[in-house]
Amino acid sequence: MMMLKLFLLAILPLAFAYVNETLSASWDYNQAQIGLWLSAAAYCGKSAYKSHVFKGPTTGFVVTSIISDTATDTEGYVGYLPSDKSIYVAFRGSSSIRNWISNLDAWKTSYTSFSECNCQVHKGFYEAEQKVIGGIISAVKSLKTKYPSYSVKTTGHSLGTSFSLLISSRNSFLV
Repeated sequence: MMMLKLFLLAILPLAFAYVNETLSASWDYNQAQIGLWLSAAAYCGKSAYKSHVFKGPTTGFVVTSIISDTATDTEGYVGYLPSDKSIYVAFRGSSSIRNWISNLDAWKTSYTSFSECNCQVHKGFYEAEQKVIGGIISAVKSLKTKYPSYSVKTTGHSLGTSFSLLISSRNSFLV
């Protein structure tokens, strides 16, 4: 056990250096700021999304669809940012007991939405995502029809990041 700890302590700085070098080539500060501001706005609540005044790097953002599921308390929105020429799907993070039930349902389940990978995902995240995916796909496809040159991006904080990753693996509507 002690050898394993020493090995991990020795290799950890190398792993961070590799990840840092790999990510620095594609990391974009402005894009990170947009994601941060949109993720923060997702905590305003579904009743305030369409009237929210977006500021900073998200000035001009337009919410077109609200993401909501009462059973899992999943919330977020879909919209577009003309200055970035992007369509965004943004999710709120954990803020209720129902969210924490999803967080703690950590058993693995088959990821049938992307059968090519033959993989498993976190059951609570996946089941909550399945409750809202239909509306998200519809909203994104509608925006892609209006703005075919816009890219599609996902963002979220905490639990919202998990939804963001699951949604972004559905590249059939993200292209």
